[in-house]
Amino acid sequence: MTLIDRHFPHVAEVHLTVVDRELHGSGVGTAMLSAIEEDAVQRGVRLLEVKTLGPSHPDEGYARTRHFYEKCGFLALEETDLWGAGTPCLIMVKPLSVELQS
Repeated sequence: MTLIDRHFPHVAEVHLTVVDRELHGSGVGTAMLSAIEEDAVQRGVRLLEVKTLGPSHPDEGYARTRHFYEKCGFLALEETDLWGAGTPCLIMVKPLSVELQS
């Protein structure tokens, strides 16, 4: 399951993604993200964003989450205290290819 937020016409945010742990590494998450990207490009989205727990927090589960997004082409943009002290928020972005219209 994945929830998407649209902040602006050119930006979509992966707000929440859930894949059963038993299916981790099977390609399900990658397939979901690919479908989201395809749909986003068709809708004119040029930038995909995701927020996750930042690397300054030692949680191993979120280290795997960040690794997944990095493998999918997301780049770390900024780690902030958006979620409060002790819960660093890492903002990651991925530029999407959009055909330029004449």
